[in-house]
Amino acid sequence: MRFLPVALLLLLSTLPAPAANNEKKEETEEQKEARKLELAEKRQAEEKEVKQQFEYSLNDVSGKIVTISCTGPEGASAGSGFVAVLDGKTYLFTNQHVILGTDTIRFKTTDGQELHPRSVELAASRDIARLLLPDGTDGFGISGKMAIGAPIAVFGNSEGGGVATELYGKITAVAADVVEVSADFVAGNSGSPVLNLDKEVIGIATFVRFHLDDEDGSKTRRFCYRLAGNEWETVNWKKYNDKYGKLYRENSTLVDSILEAAYIWYSDPFGRMTAENHPDSDLRKWSEEHNHIVNRIMRLHDKGRCSKHELDNTNRQIRQDMADSAAALSAVCRKRARQMRMLARQRGLSSFLRSKFENLSDRLEANAKIIDRYGEKLSKLNYFHFEHRRYSQ
Repeated sequence: MRFLPVALLLLLSTLPAPAANNEKKEETEEQKEARKLELAEKRQAEEKEVKQQFEYSLNDVSGKIVTISCTGPEGASAGSGFVAVLDGKTYLFTNQHVILGTDTIRFKTTDGQELHPRSVELAASRDIARLLLPDGTDGFGISGKMAIGAPIAVFGNSEGGGVATELYGKITAVAADVVEVSADFVAGNSGSPVLNLDKEVIGIATFVRFHLDDEDGSKTRRFCYRLAGNEWETVNWKKYNDKYGKLYRENSTLVDSILEAAYIWYSDPFGRMTAENHPDSDLRKWSEEHNHIVNRIMRLHDKGRCSKHELDNTNRQIRQDMADSAAALSAVCRKRARQMRMLARQRGLSSFLRSKFENLSDRLEANAKIIDRYGEKLSKLNYFHFEHRRYSQ
C-alpha cells in the first residue's frame, strides 16, 4: 500500500479572526502607533481646552465628592459617589452596581469626612441609588439643562484607587434618560458626578461601551444617567442586598467568566482550555472534553504518516469534533441564559435589576449564536493536507 507523509500544518489561517475586517488594508505597527498618538494628542488638547473654561476645580468641591470602599465575597471593590440635593432633601448618589452584593460599604468625602446615610432608595429603571443624609449636609444642585457640545467635568475615584481625579470633556449626545460624554472615565468612576460650568450635576457616570476592534479607544462610548425623571423605591437594604444584590453580583461575575472562556475558544479553537476549576460545572465538563479533542488532534499531528483513507477519516473526525465542541459550548451559554431569565422573574426585583438579569441572558444568547456560526465554519474545513511530492510504490 502506498503511504504518503502528512504535512504537519493546521490550516488556522483559513479561519476568520474574531474582529478582523478582511477587506480592510492592514496597517503597519508604525502606522497604528502614529494614529494612536495623534488621537491621544487630540484628546489631550480638547481636555485642556475644556478645563480652561472651568472656574473651579476638585479642591473647591471636595466635600461633595465621595469615594466608596466595599468588601464582599470576591474581595475589595471601589466606586464613586457625590452629595446632591433633590426634591428638597440631601442624598449621597451612586450607581446601584457599585454597592449591590457587598458585605460592608464605607463612604468618605475626598476631604476626609465619613458619611453615614440613613436610608436607601433605588431608582426603578436606572442604575442609580440615593442614600438619605442628615439635614444640613452641603450638596450639589442638579440641572436638567444641557446642550450638545457643552463642557463637562467628571470628578471621582478613577480606577478605584482611592484618589479622586479630574476628567474633562463635552456632551456628545442627549436622550431622555442618558447623556453621552467624551470625558474618558473608567472603572472606579462609576457613580461620579458629571458637572457643568455652574457646579451643577447633569448626570451620574455609569457605563462604557467598548468595541472588540477598538485598538485606540476612538469607538469607545461613555454614558451617564440623568437624575431627573426617576421613580424611587425605599428598600430594606440588608434584606434586599442579601436576597437580590449578592445573587446579581455572583451571577454577573459567573456570566463574565463564561463569556471570557468562550472568547478564548473563539480566538483559538484548537488551543487547550483552562476551565477545569470553573464554578460552572457544565463549563468544566466542556473544557475537559474539548481538551481531549485537542489531545487527539495533536496525536494525529505527531503521527506524521498515514494513508489517503486514514487522512480522509482524520479530517472527517476533526470536523465532527470541532462541531461537537462548538455545540457543547453554545449549550452551556443557552442553559445559563435560561437561568438568568428565571432569575429576572423573581418578585421584589426593581425594574433595573430585572433588566440586568435579562441583559445577562441576552449576552449569553447572542454569544451562543456566534459560537454556532463559527462551529459551522469549523465543520467544513480540511485540517491536514498532503505535500505535493513524487512517491514510490
